[in-house]
Order: sequence, then C-alpha cells, then structure tokens
Amino acid sequence: MSQAAYTLEEVFQPRSIAILGASRASQKWGNVAAKQLIAGGFAGEIYLINPSVSEILGRTTYPGLRNVPGPVDLAIIATSFPHVEQGIDDCIAVGVKGIVIITAGFSETGPEGRALEHAMVARCREHGIRIIGSNCMGLYVKHSHLNTLGMVFPLPAGPIGLVSQSGNLGMYFYAQAHLDGLGFTTFISIGNAADVTFPECMHYLARDPETKVIAGYVEAVQEETLRQVTRDMLEQGNYKPTVILLSGATEVGVRAALAHTGSIAKVRPDHDTSLLGSGVVRVLRSDELFPVAQALALQPPTPQGKSRIAIVGDGGGSVVASGDAVIRAGLQVPMLKPETQQALRELMPARATATNPIDVAGAADEDPLSFARLTEICLKDDDIDGVIITGLFGGYRWLLSEEFGPREEAAAHKLGELVRSYKKPVLVQTVYARHDIPALHILQEEGIPYYESVEITCRAMAALVEVGQFLAKHS
Repeated sequence: MSQAAYTLEEVFQPRSIAILGASRASQKWGNVAAKQLIAGGFAGEIYLINPSVSEILGRTTYPGLRNVPGPVDLAIIATSFPHVEQGIDDCIAVGVKGIVIITAGFSETGPEGRALEHAMVARCREHGIRIIGSNCMGLYVKHSHLNTLGMVFPLPAGPIGLVSQSGNLGMYFYAQAHLDGLGFTTFISIGNAADVTFPECMHYLARDPETKVIAGYVEAVQEETLRQVTRDMLEQGNYKPTVILLSGATEVGVRAALAHTGSIAKVRPDHDTSLLGSGVVRVLRSDELFPVAQALALQPPTPQGKSRIAIVGDGGGSVVASGDAVIRAGLQVPMLKPETQQALRELMPARATATNPIDVAGAADEDPLSFARLTEICLKDDDIDGVIITGLFGGYRWLLSEEFGPREEAAAHKLGELVRSYKKPVLVQTVYARHDIPALHILQEEGIPYYESVEITCRAMAALVEVGQFLAKHS
C-alpha cells in the first residue's frame, strides 16, 4: 500500500539535509549550495555525500546516503545523470520526505526522458516522497534558514513568495528585488515540475503567514486549476494575490518551453483573457512580474475593483504618456467633478490643468509637498479609485534647490499616511527611480511603490484593479 504523500510544510521545514553530489570545486553546484546552506544558518544536520573524497568545506563527507549517521528529511541530488537513479534508491531506503533534483536530462529531452521522470515520480510517491524538479535550481525558504540554490546572488527578505520554472528568471526577479528594496519569503525552483507543481506551491504559500503575494514564472498550467486554487484560498480564508508570467504566447514560446522543461503548453496569445476574474493576474513581460508583485504586496486594491484613476503630473510629456498608458492598461481617467477641480486649482498656478490628467504646471517647483496635497484632494473624491503620480518626484533637490529635499521627504511620508487613511492605492512614476534619493527611500518605508517606467506603473495599477474586482465579486 502506498504511503500518504508528505506535505510541503514537512518537506520545506526539514530537520536534516543531505547533498548528493557535494563537490570541492568552487564552481560546481554541489559546492556553492553546500556553502550557502552552511552560511545561511540552517539549524539541522547537514550531510555532504561524495564517494571520492573524505572532506569538503572542512566537513566529513560520506560515500553514500545510506552511510550517514542519522535520519535525513530532505535530499538534494546534484549528481551527474547516470547516478540519479542510485540516488533515488538511497533516498527511498533511508526514508527521506522530499528530494530536490537539480540534475537535468529528463522530460525536457523527449519521450524517453519523460518516461523515466514519470517512473521516478511514481516510485517515490509509493513512499510518500515529494520531488522538486527535476532540472531545477534549488530551494530557498527564509523561515527555515534553508538555502540550497546553486548560484550566489542577493536574497533580500520581504513578503513575496516566488515559484519559477526558470532559474535564470528567478535570478532576474531577485536582482530587481535587490535594487528595489523588497524581497522574498521563498524561492521554489520547480524546473520540470514533475511532481510538485505551481498550483500546489500556491496552496503552500497561501498557508505561509509571512507571504503576502505569490509570484510565478510558469510554462504550462490549466486555467481552471488556478481558479480552483483561488476558490480554495477564499474558502479557507487565506487568499493571497497572485501574479504569473505565463509563457507560451506564441508557437515559438511553446516550442522553447518543451525544450526547456518538457512542459507541454498551449498557445495563449497576449489577448487571451481566460484568467481575468480568477484572482490570478497574468503579466506578459518579464519586467512586469516583480513590479506588479510589489504593488500587490504593498498597496490596497482599488475599492470594489473600480478603475477610475487620477493622474497627477509635473510635466506635460509625463502627463500625456501616462494618460495613454493608463487607457492601454484598461483603466479609466474620468473628468473630475467641479468641486474637486476647484480645490485643485486653489493649490496650482492659473496655467495648470485640473480636469484629469492633472498637470500641476509648476506647483511642485514652488513646493514639492504639493504632490501630497493634490493627491489627497483626488483621494477624497468618491469618483476616484486610485492615484498615479508621474514625473520628477524625488529630483527637486537636484533640479532646483537642496532646500527642497526635506519637503520631498515630507511629501513621501504624507503619501504613505494618505494610503492608510483613504485605503486607495497610490503609485509613483519618477525618472529618478534608479537614483539614491532620501525621498524615494522614504517612499519604500511607507510602502509606496515607485517605478521608472510609465507603462509598468500603469500595469501595476491595473493589477490592483483586477484583484479588487476579484475580491468584490467574492465578498
């Protein structure tokens, strides 16, 4: 009789870990991952397996998994392909709960490799063993001090749970997080997803109290499966906004996915709307995934999922570009009602535009704190559901006077207060997004995302609308 499958909580909170394929060569995965696991402060036993040497990184090695002196919960297989089968046999023999298979050569190679992978999963399932991978990059779980990733790159902490079928794209998202000051609870590299899949990881991350948003790069998934997962989350009271970069928008992408992870995907063109209303936001570009996750983690969704946005800009070009981008993102830019326009005019020069988009026409040149004052007037309006600030925020101390620095910093604090008070989202687009500016650091502290790109800012706001609509429909 088959044993019940271990849960991902049991797999991702191991008491002991073994690395099969540990190496003395500094460039090898089995060396890098071992160093990171040790340096990361994992509290349990770490067993390094290599039959050819007696010591690695100052630690005794063991010729095989059956030679270790204690139980093993999680095994990492980084051996060459011909030794994977023996590694699986050993894992079954010692009773591991989970196996992370770094080694490639399975379903991505064709029918024969796929058959081998299926047989391997079936054997392990008889013993309740879960498999992450194959053909993956490893695993990072912050609260377990578990880092068995085979590449060294910054691992900033934060509220996002990341699941990716691509190690390289996972690294890209981490690089973005390192620059933008918001990080991750988890990185589950699922590779071929032979056993543990993205939807199951969604369930796991929904139960993780430290994770606020789920982000994923996925090469094949059924839309109805994702819908069922979000329904389950709602029923269990642990819904987490989810954003995915779902590959396979073209025949070329589908073909590449098959060669990359063996994923059998269908073409989902850019205009495909099958995930709308599912509680899972689909982005189309790799540079959108992290910014959208950032917005979902830090900002409230729009009230009742409404999409009426006010644009507050300090330059004509920024206002025009943002107006176009907002409409392309499926949002609305309504004319403001007369009393709102009048309140705005009282804070701006006569040449300013108060209809929406709002061109402040020099108001910020007089006092950058006007960004916050004008934003509050918009947020007070019941016909406005969110605000996008666009232009030069943060740069006035450089452009005009160092004396403006404290006013910009006060504006950043005030914007955070306004979001908490009105419970409507505020996003900032600024040409200075990649600069080291105190006012932008304060925006980070206050939970206000800021972006360099007008288009990405608007896509992030559209995601807040999507999630708001989903929650309103199911409230």
